[in-house]
Amino acid sequence: MSEEDNALVNQSESSSFEDLATAHEIEEAKLAEAAAAETEKPIENKTDEWQDVLGSGALLKKILKPGDESEGLRPHRSDICRISYELKIRGGSGDIFEKRDHVKIYLGDNEILQGLDLALTLMYKGEECLLQIAPRFAYGDVGLKPGENQGLVGESTPVNYEGPVIGPETWLEARLELHDWSEEPEHETLPIAERMEIGTRRRARGNWWYGRGEAQLAVQLYRRALDVLDEAEGGITEPTPTGELAPTSDELRALLEERLRVHNNMAAAQLKAGVYEAALQAVTRVLSCQPQNAKALYRKSRILSAMGRNSEALDAARAAAAAAPDDAGARKELHRCEQRATRDRSVERRLAKRMLGTQAPKGTPDKKPSKAKMLMWGLLSLLVGVASVLVYRYKMQGH
Repeated sequence: MSEEDNALVNQSESSSFEDLATAHEIEEAKLAEAAAAETEKPIENKTDEWQDVLGSGALLKKILKPGDESEGLRPHRSDICRISYELKIRGGSGDIFEKRDHVKIYLGDNEILQGLDLALTLMYKGEECLLQIAPRFAYGDVGLKPGENQGLVGESTPVNYEGPVIGPETWLEARLELHDWSEEPEHETLPIAERMEIGTRRRARGNWWYGRGEAQLAVQLYRRALDVLDEAEGGITEPTPTGELAPTSDELRALLEERLRVHNNMAAAQLKAGVYEAALQAVTRVLSCQPQNAKALYRKSRILSAMGRNSEALDAARAAAAAAPDDAGARKELHRCEQRATRDRSVERRLAKRMLGTQAPKGTPDKKPSKAKMLMWGLLSLLVGVASVLVYRYKMQGH
């Protein structure tokens, strides 16, 4: 994220995802195949051996305690799973650097490391297992350094990492237990306070993924946050013609404001992922309720610039700078758009001159000879004259 983008993002915490191609669907397909193959194995062969979950060696699983397979049920995407886990570096000192007991997560939302999330789809109630997780399903190329936010779900304040440096080639070893799970309730049945809690934690986790350069995973979390923050039938009315929110309860107002924060953050993630149309839709939703939202105006300018709509980007940049005159990022964006507009006007003038014939094309000869050319022609004329005189005298002598 650029410095100017950070300046506006930090002022307030901060489409569709169908047009973002991710590897998640591929991994889910692999998991489905692995689950089908696993059910065909005899129970006695499922313990004391490492199973290659994805078939690529990137996620290995060994069952320590079999779960309840009597009904053959496993959790599915969006189910609320109650789990315990601990993490350590494979081949390291053996120290546990992260441990959570009986924490609730929404399966498939990447609220935990991807390796843990994927493994849960192959576990039964009460099952306990060991996992070996490749970097791509752990902390990726970014890794994790002491003092950085671990992004622990369910924590009201950020928890900083205190273990050794985890590099881009670091494998992890995990101990994971699935206690039980339940289906996600219909959002309409949840009280507003609970919706706010769920939506806020999904946005926070999306911010964590965005900060690590995982824009697509961030969009997934933001979309899930929007699902639970939707209150179409709860009293939120359309904005008034002036752009101000219509009078409503404090709870509903807070819910809508949180929803707008999510849209704003999702626009940044979609911009980073190159999905410009979806990003523009996200900021448009924000500006329809908050026309002077400086962060949305700033991002709208960035999005329009990426789309090549420079004149519209300049208008948005001017509005952002007017809404936040003291913000360095907004001023820098305006300066960049003004410079681009100046260059565009210069190019247009040159093209107009050439089209109208008021400027000679490059490579055409000058209409007025230069002094060097005039001197050369003068010398040639003199030589021709001298030669003519000599020829005439020679002929006369011959007669």
